[in-house]
Amino acid sequence: MSKSIIYIFVLAIAITACRKENKSAEFSTNDKLYKNLNVFIDSCWNDQNVSKLNDLVDSNFVRMLNGINVAKNENEMAAHMNVFFTGFPDLKIQFSDAYIEGNNIFMNWECTGSNTGEFGEMPATGKKIKIQGLSHLYFTEEGKLYKEDVYYNELDLLQQLGYSLKSPILE
Repeated sequence: MSKSIIYIFVLAIAITACRKENKSAEFSTNDKLYKNLNVFIDSCWNDQNVSKLNDLVDSNFVRMLNGINVAKNENEMAAHMNVFFTGFPDLKIQFSDAYIEGNNIFMNWECTGSNTGEFGEMPATGKKIKIQGLSHLYFTEEGKLYKEDVYYNELDLLQQLGYSLKSPILE
């Protein structure tokens, strides 16, 4: 009987230790992902330091913008970001909340800036923008960002810049 009690006691300690170890690993992973998210937003976007992408993104990085592939690697991502930096030299992104699930981060964000430079092929308008969106970031086991799905209302952005849609010709 005493051997059974000792066996149960040892088993209970082992199970508790494993649970604590798993929670510790989970917190460690979450901390690493949250740190990488902050580097991505603060250093890469807000400080416009695309060289930080080298440490942050996986070699197979992909960025999807409203379902369209706009970057297939780190160099294309840097070029994509520079389009925004040229068009909006004071561009800032803030995230209101971020939810971590496994190796994924889901975040709501807000972007502000003034269009004082050429944005893609569009001339500067001098107008300020403020748009909201959602990003789903995917990380490898090592914490490298390998995919980002970004969703926002592009029409809202263009309308804030002063562009409008024309009615279609229905003939």
